[in-house]
Amino acid sequence: MFVILFISAILSWLIVRQYQKVSRLPPGPVSLPLIGNLPQIFYYLWTTGSIVSTLDLFRKRYGNIFTLWVGPLPHVSIADYEISHEVFVKNGSKYADKFHAPVMQDIRKDMGIMVTNGDHWQHMRRFSLQTFRNMGVGKDIMETKIMQELDARCAEIDTSAMNGVTVTQASEFFELTVGSIINSILVGKRFDATTKHEFLKIIETMDASIETASFFDMMVPVWILKTFFKHRYDNLSDAFEVSKAFSAAEAIKRVDQIKSGRYFIDENNLQDYTDAFLLKIEKEGQCQDFNMETLKTMIGDLWITGQETTTTTLISGFNQLLLHPEVMVKAREELMKVTENGSRSLSLTDRASTPYLNAMIGEIQRHASILNVNFWKINKEFTYMGGHPVDAGALVTAQLGTLHVNETVFENPLKFDPERYIRDENLLQKVIPFGVGKRSCLGESLARAELYLIFGNLLLRYKFESSSKLSTTELAPYSIGKRPFKLEMKFVKI
Repeated sequence: MFVILFISAILSWLIVRQYQKVSRLPPGPVSLPLIGNLPQIFYYLWTTGSIVSTLDLFRKRYGNIFTLWVGPLPHVSIADYEISHEVFVKNGSKYADKFHAPVMQDIRKDMGIMVTNGDHWQHMRRFSLQTFRNMGVGKDIMETKIMQELDARCAEIDTSAMNGVTVTQASEFFELTVGSIINSILVGKRFDATTKHEFLKIIETMDASIETASFFDMMVPVWILKTFFKHRYDNLSDAFEVSKAFSAAEAIKRVDQIKSGRYFIDENNLQDYTDAFLLKIEKEGQCQDFNMETLKTMIGDLWITGQETTTTTLISGFNQLLLHPEVMVKAREELMKVTENGSRSLSLTDRASTPYLNAMIGEIQRHASILNVNFWKINKEFTYMGGHPVDAGALVTAQLGTLHVNETVFENPLKFDPERYIRDENLLQKVIPFGVGKRSCLGESLARAELYLIFGNLLLRYKFESSSKLSTTELAPYSIGKRPFKLEMKFVKI
């Protein structure tokens, strides 16, 4: 009898405590002590078929700001542009710290920029932004680098053409193009015919790991993964080490060359990010923030983020364009007028003259919406968001995938319709693929330049046709990030 009373008392206390916590948060489904909303989450993941569909279902039921309890932790999702801007831009300094998956912290040892907070993250972000500015990111010099790489890839396409037509895997073309751009910025080396097979092999390894990484892996304690799901932990760890070693190989060679006197860093003519980082170590000595292990991790972080997001957007974009050829035709007509009937390449200075191309890219980014689940920020004090109380300790985020399919913002959101931004010029700013606030994407200006120049100039040079079945079906609907459809297409020389 005593045991029953004791257990009843404990359960009653847990239920009352859970109710008290829930009352200090935005609305959401009924949650249980300790396990929260995990039963509902898993059920709707199974019935809806994807993370974004599940989150959108909760948004429709509970509003544009809602709470889901993942075990004992409350997660507040914001699927509204205005509220997101208010929270993460106007009050951005309060949300500089991200909640990091325990397994990622364990693997990365609190180094780099992707999975760190505090002073180390601030130092890495500040240094990287300044270095990129000094290297001309967002300026003419960066446009030149992007166009040189695009020209090289197009030359390969033209060389292998049969009667002006080349059939290729979109993933290979865009991964090599974007990979060479970011690699030349980081370590001063582009990929060519002699190195592309190694590059593509590493990409396959990274893709397999990303598709394996699930919401489960990101949330459970590390000891559970290591004990009961060791193969999952090993896959994530191995993929990180392989990609880090590959991306930083040139930097390690350069250190050896400097030691042997075969390479000298010219302070007035830095060649790449590695030069800038090594120069700082040379001047100030190795320290907790600036050392070789941090350099290798930073190169890996910047390489992965600079590669994956832009490549996925390009592949998803051309998949949409092949499904909607009338969009390609209209964009090409605009480009022909701007470039005097294609007599010159499209330049970043043409942006103001290409409203339809801008709208097309915006719609591509909205549909691509790379993250199924956005990165969580730590709410450190009780506050209000969108009129709802949000308790200290809650995790909050602008849920971009859900925001981009919000029918109250984007009418008929499943439709691919660039014209929506022509009808409403202010709508384009509500497409926020790079995030908002202090933790927004470090390489946003580079990515925007790449997308504009690559989409625009390819449409000027080629017509595109599909050589395989088209689909918008997601390959990994339960993973953290989206994986694009495997697209094979024809480049038809104009």
